[in-house]
Amino acid sequence: MPQVSFVLLRTGVAQLLVAIVLITLGGLGDYKLYGRTFLFWSTVVCIVMHFAFAANIDTTTWYIPSIMVIFTLMTYNMTLSFFFAAFPRLANHMPSVYEKIDAGCTVKEVDDEIAMQRSRISMISTYWSNVGWAVPLLIYTGIIYMLNSNPDAGQTNWTYNASAILFGAYWLIFAIPYFILDKKRPGPDIPEGVNIYVEGLVQAKEALQLAKKLPQAWWYILGFFLYCDGINSSGTLLGNLQGQYIAYNVLYSNLFSLAQAIASMIGCLAFWWIQLYFKLETKTMLQASNLLTLLMYAWAIVGLASPSVGYKSFGEFWFYNIGYGLWTAPFWALQNTYLSDLIPNSKAYLFFGLFGIMNKASAFVGPLVNFLITVVSHGNSDYIAFIPCTILSLAGFIMIQVTNPAKGRSDVLAFEEAERELEG
Repeated sequence: MPQVSFVLLRTGVAQLLVAIVLITLGGLGDYKLYGRTFLFWSTVVCIVMHFAFAANIDTTTWYIPSIMVIFTLMTYNMTLSFFFAAFPRLANHMPSVYEKIDAGCTVKEVDDEIAMQRSRISMISTYWSNVGWAVPLLIYTGIIYMLNSNPDAGQTNWTYNASAILFGAYWLIFAIPYFILDKKRPGPDIPEGVNIYVEGLVQAKEALQLAKKLPQAWWYILGFFLYCDGINSSGTLLGNLQGQYIAYNVLYSNLFSLAQAIASMIGCLAFWWIQLYFKLETKTMLQASNLLTLLMYAWAIVGLASPSVGYKSFGEFWFYNIGYGLWTAPFWALQNTYLSDLIPNSKAYLFFGLFGIMNKASAFVGPLVNFLITVVSHGNSDYIAFIPCTILSLAGFIMIQVTNPAKGRSDVLAFEEAERELEG
């Protein structure tokens, strides 16, 4: 099996497991303290997997480390899902929201403030997650030079083991005070008659029934699914190409990641400043990020016909990692903000839950489809899968561009008015 096919299969399996867990158990996260419990245990398992990598010194078998990678990817993505799920609830408890309530503001004014805080928290969290990523990368750079900046095959394994220990310890050091100091904000009890194991599917069905009333939201969700399907797969493919090009050199790999982390911090601040200064709509910023990201990955298609360009040089891989930070990192904050512009607040949890399911579905569908493509092509070209990835991303980009935020807000107002008439 070609290496690129194996990497795609491994990634697809890991994301499929995440999707299954979130669809069957993720609905519990909104009730009592289940979300915090899931976050705690997924964090514990992922940290343990880091140290387990260092303990695994047998390089003759591939299936043990592969299984460990799948469990690591699965639990890591679960921690991200439950951290992101906590943001809307956190926004509800910001001081500015309480000030609006105490001042006797209208429900709409309070809801607008919550939406603004949700956007602010998303951008700040994305920024600081990259700060948290850059710090251990800087430490790891020192470790690499201390061990050997250009290790041979045997030393490479030990250097990567050192990386696993460092990142596992770093996560553990910050996870302990987080879970000690984190305020417990329990959700409501599980309603009677609700089967929580299929609640995700029930919510998806309910959201689907609202498609005629909230078409802009649904155009965005479907476009987002296609766009992420192509982008997630492209990221996996390009990461594999980068690893092959640098022969998995630990120093170059770390420096690329460090460049991406620093560029991500700059990108988040730049997008936030540009949006505030020019008073641009969220959709404008989101699509600017989407278009630049799409073009960045589509450049790999040139590699099918050219022996020297299309991510076949150090300069191009530096461009990719810096570009990913500058204009792709802000996407992860903007995606949620734009959805909140197109849905009624009364259905926020419903649509954000569906949004999460679609995100995870795109994360495993794309890699598995491209796994089949690369297998059928018998590994003749590691670049061939970029073609369907780009087509999917372009289709998603066009669908998102079709959405009209002004029409979406009008649909929301009409929906809320109809809901009030039913209740009255």
